[in-house]
Amino acid sequence: MSLFPPLLLAAAVLMPPQALVRLPDDSGLVLEGASSVGFGLTRAQRQRLFDLSHGTVDLRGLYRVRGADGRTPGFLNPIGPALSPLAVIGPAGEVVGDVRDAARTHGSTHGLSMDPALAGQWWVDSLKAENAWTIATGRGVTIADCDTGFYVGESDLVPNLVLERAHDFSDKSHPDKVDDGALVFHGTAVAAIMTGARDGQGTNGIAFEARLVPLQNFNYDKALDDADKEEATARCVLGAIKMPEVSLIVVENQTAQGSSETSAGTREAIRLAVQAGLTVVSAAGNASVELVAEAADDTGSIIVGAVRQSGRAANFSNFGRRVTVAAYGENLQTLYGPAGRIDTFGGTTGATAQVGATVALMQSINPGLSPAQIRNILVA
Repeated sequence: MSLFPPLLLAAAVLMPPQALVRLPDDSGLVLEGASSVGFGLTRAQRQRLFDLSHGTVDLRGLYRVRGADGRTPGFLNPIGPALSPLAVIGPAGEVVGDVRDAARTHGSTHGLSMDPALAGQWWVDSLKAENAWTIATGRGVTIADCDTGFYVGESDLVPNLVLERAHDFSDKSHPDKVDDGALVFHGTAVAAIMTGARDGQGTNGIAFEARLVPLQNFNYDKALDDADKEEATARCVLGAIKMPEVSLIVVENQTAQGSSETSAGTREAIRLAVQAGLTVVSAAGNASVELVAEAADDTGSIIVGAVRQSGRAANFSNFGRRVTVAAYGENLQTLYGPAGRIDTFGGTTGATAQVGATVALMQSINPGLSPAQIRNILVA
């Protein structure tokens, strides 16, 4: 486990000269020097993912071609060009600039003050968030948050919520209602830490120009929940995969035995998301237990533990080699709601929100980063 570093963003990684090309599975062509890219999935699973995402995630018939100059043969249609080590990749896969130009091309906010509830807050200062905001704000990134509910009318949240995608995966009677249940404040606090709008009032998030899809995976209310928590969480992750604008899934859930990934069904859903190119950040949980199932079956996600304000490991945080990074898990001033109520938040949930927002900042500068590259950067 690595202690989560201050928000000094690594915006690109060295990529070898190579390209991905796509050929129909039944083309019969053989590519000399090429290797099939299956992402660990069978052909049937790749087809299922294509169908599940309505064609937006197509991993069928992909090959990796490597050459001295990184170019593909002329008769092939390249999926991804060879990249400069400092290339910034746009949403359509095009090279849009150089990392060194990020402050100019991605909207510097240097000199603008944070919202009043965050002014002078120790954790914002410790993370050096204002330094990061001079080059990255989360603009262009959409996060899907699988959580317990959201006060969707809060002024700090409204500007960045994607309400047309809001969905409750455990309440069949009211699938479009995500502001009910016993823990609505929980998702509200997470959303505010990640994407709260910087508008001169209340509090703002670390990635305050990123968008957020509010997904309710469990209500903690017997009158509302028609599925158990683990089944609903897996449904939530699979639902997020189908949203073409989403590049990051945050899973704020835990079990008595560990994280949300204690459940094999949720692990399979998260693995599928990572293999589809989506970064998944999930909370380690607060039961002070070792993550055994998660360590035995690594999905490729980023699992987040918690540290105290002093930087020392929090005794409530789950632990073990499967915990990827840790962030602050106590005394976080943020929005609880309703009616703009501010309170202190924490746990591995609060830590996960910080890491999720940081990933959004990274993606806003270099959308071409893979889930593995993002995880490696955070660990490094």
